[in-house]
Amino acid sequence: MQCLHDYKIAYFCCLSLTLATTAEMFIGRVKVKLFCGDITKEKTDAIVSSTNLSMGLLFRPIHNLLDTFLKMCAFECNQPGDGVVITKPGNLTAKHIIHMVGQTKVKDIISSMLKVFKMCEDHKIQSVSFPALSTGRPTYCQYCSSLTFIFRIKKGIQRIQSKDQWQRYAVKKQMLDKKYPQNKNEMDLYHGTTAEICQKVNSNGFNRSFCGTNATVYGNGTYFAKQSWYSCNDTYSNPDAQGLKYMYQARVLVAKPCLGTPGMVEPAPLDPSNPYSGLHDCAVDNVQNPFIYVVFSDAGVYPDYLISFKAS
Repeated sequence: MQCLHDYKIAYFCCLSLTLATTAEMFIGRVKVKLFCGDITKEKTDAIVSSTNLSMGLLFRPIHNLLDTFLKMCAFECNQPGDGVVITKPGNLTAKHIIHMVGQTKVKDIISSMLKVFKMCEDHKIQSVSFPALSTGRPTYCQYCSSLTFIFRIKKGIQRIQSKDQWQRYAVKKQMLDKKYPQNKNEMDLYHGTTAEICQKVNSNGFNRSFCGTNATVYGNGTYFAKQSWYSCNDTYSNPDAQGLKYMYQARVLVAKPCLGTPGMVEPAPLDPSNPYSGLHDCAVDNVQNPFIYVVFSDAGVYPDYLISFKAS
């Protein structure tokens, strides 16, 4: 759902957060925020109200403000158990109110939230705020159990130390830093791969000849992702016979990127009308908000860490 840019899952009544607490992260290209606040004052395109089938169990802050208006809309909400309905906002600052049936089981909550996201997509809604949904606080033992699961899937993090690779990379970085002193020329990016290619990268660095193993839609170079979850996909980090997957965290020189195209073997010229102007430094999937980076210069990448893990 790439059209939904800013989902706010706001725990407006959550006991475990203070008013000053805010958590924020990206899931793909979607920004998710977790914080305390007043959902009726949210300025997102839509806010979500948790209700029962006839709207008799409406989320209390919204009910207090919209009692008369929502009674007029109640007939719209004769929906199945995980149905969602969209109504006008009344006097609220949001543009829409999305009513979802309150659920208590995790799988039912997820199902209802996905239906809300689908409705947002259908109505071109760019941002949506959720209240706290079935927020029973887990016990300490449950919390520890979840942490154990997280650590169990991590098998090893190996720091790559190659003097030759580092020297090549450092020289190129120094050149770019001198050329673009105000620019952020270096990024930490991720690359999923196989056990066989890991041995080659550890010894000799990344090689564009490996391109085409997974994708070449933005050019025939080495592909890197802005976030690790993307490289964890089996398409890019295919498990070996023992079920282990491999992913690099690498330093990548991105400097001045251009838009990648299929079959591209080098970045586009900085000035298409001047063949002597030089080239861009990498290709990306989106110049304004890049997520995928394609590097055509092997010296422009240094593998910092090899992460081996088993997803379960």
